[in-house]
Amino acid sequence: MTGPGLMPLVRRWWWLLLAGAVLGGVAAYIVASNATKTYQAEAKLLVGPVSGDYPTLQASGALGRTYAELAHSRRVVLAAANQAHVKLTRDQIDNAVTASSNDVTRIIDLQASHQNPQAAARLAGAVASQLIQLRARAPIENADPVDAIMRDPGLASLKAKDTRTVRKVVLHALGSPNAGDIEVIQAPIPPDTAASPRVGLLAMLGALAGLLMTTLYALVRDSNAAAASAERDEDDYDGFILEEFMTAEPAASEREDPDSWLEQARGRELP
Repeated sequence: MTGPGLMPLVRRWWWLLLAGAVLGGVAAYIVASNATKTYQAEAKLLVGPVSGDYPTLQASGALGRTYAELAHSRRVVLAAANQAHVKLTRDQIDNAVTASSNDVTRIIDLQASHQNPQAAARLAGAVASQLIQLRARAPIENADPVDAIMRDPGLASLKAKDTRTVRKVVLHALGSPNAGDIEVIQAPIPPDTAASPRVGLLAMLGALAGLLMTTLYALVRDSNAAAASAERDEDDYDGFILEEFMTAEPAASEREDPDSWLEQARGRELP
């Protein structure tokens, strides 16, 4: 239906359309307001140094993806929940924590969700703490691969100058040993508003649904009324009325040529 064709419908049924939109919005608002609210706290962590050479920054970006995967692993989430004294169900352990990393900025964006805003913030902070502890517990050969290479017995016979040259080459190839360092740059705070459900958005969608339903109802009512009116017009249609042309005593010309008045009657058929 086009815009001009819709305006008569709106003029006839505006009260019904308004009532449908209001009732739909109010119903959606009540349902969303009584639903269980979920709060989301966020923490940000930096992997590697603030600045460094290209191999170090590249290695830190790759390690950021590893930390992000570890952040929402069951082992880390369960340990963080115990540390923060937050009770989680089996499903919450799998879904309460999400994390993503950026290879360029090397920043890990960590989110923790819970029905309690304080619990969500404690859980996010505990997950960040678990990641830092994982880095601290890494074996020395894994934390500093450059130093592990330089301790190789085959390099012990090198002169001090040659040793420094080899170390510089290894650093250039592998990057700085602090590429895997991780620190919190934004601590989580308890959120003020719930992440879900989004009450305002759901109320708008409910109003739109109510408006759509009442519009369809009005269209059906108008369509049925138009069909019934057309059917009544067809029942009342008799083609043309001969009585208007038939007199008690037809003229002589009509008696001689009856087709003349019949043609005239056909020309005056009812619309």
